[in-house]
Amino acid sequence: MKFTTFVLALLLGSAAQAADLDVLLQQIKTDIAANRLSTPAGNNALERIDAFREQAPFDYRVIPLMYQWGDAYLRLADEAMDNGDIDKANLYLQRVWQVASLTPGLEQAQARLDQLASTTQQVAQKDKKQAQKKDQAAEAERQRRIAAAAAEERARLERERQRRLEQARREAEAEKQRLMAERKKREEEERQRRAEAQQAARLAAQQTQASTAAPEAEPAPEEVESARELWEQAEEDRPPLAKYDLNGGMISDRNRDIGDSLEPICRAILDNDASVVIHTEDKSDYRWLTVRLTLCLRRLDDSFRLRHSYETLAQAEPFLTLHPPREVSLVRKAAD
Repeated sequence: MKFTTFVLALLLGSAAQAADLDVLLQQIKTDIAANRLSTPAGNNALERIDAFREQAPFDYRVIPLMYQWGDAYLRLADEAMDNGDIDKANLYLQRVWQVASLTPGLEQAQARLDQLASTTQQVAQKDKKQAQKKDQAAEAERQRRIAAAAAEERARLERERQRRLEQARREAEAEKQRLMAERKKREEEERQRRAEAQQAARLAAQQTQASTAAPEAEPAPEEVESARELWEQAEEDRPPLAKYDLNGGMISDRNRDIGDSLEPICRAILDNDASVVIHTEDKSDYRWLTVRLTLCLRRLDDSFRLRHSYETLAQAEPFLTLHPPREVSLVRKAAD
């Protein structure tokens, strides 16, 4: 009785398991038809195939379904290769190789993938080479532009150097001309001073010759005393036409450049046919100024005869006054 019950239970269990396997096979077919091959988790054909083989390892009804599963992946791999997606096609084929390596057409699909991958790699390499060529060409162009810019900069620097050299040459030439002009001016001034000195020497010689050629009789002591008294009493009582201040420093230094400042005075003397009174502290200054005025006037009019007189000046800057023309000296006028 117990044995009968055990056999009955075993038969009932086997019938139930068989029914479950049939349901599992149907679910695998449904998953394959719906392309639920490996996803989503917990609801795909691959997980149910594994479950079926675990429950019934010797039930070969699942093998045709495994090939169907592999064939579905081959179709997906072909679509991926048609779209140029090598990585996705390789992923699909790798799954088939792992689960159903005897799936018809797998080797052909793998060969196509390998060829496509090789072609793609060649294209990629070609593209890479072309990109490298483009990069090299771009780099060469960049280097050419850098070299051109460097050459232009060198040319600019050379032009600037030449400009500075030319400027320095012009400045040196201008300085040379200036120095030559200054030297020429100094030489001209030196010649003028020599001429003035020679003129003064000739004038002094003429005066000496005149005094030597026609010596006057020695005045009597009474006449000398009378002349001294007349000189001390002599005065220019007419108001001056003009007054000119003189450079005391140049007079005391006997600086012949004073002639430039005397020229306006000489012109005024000529224009007014004036006589002059020279006011200095020392009579030697008066004599030196008389020579300077005489030379100045002779440069302007060598026929003019300077009529001059002297007046002592105490501790002040020397000056010169112009007076109306007269034919006789102050002493003679006072004597008259």
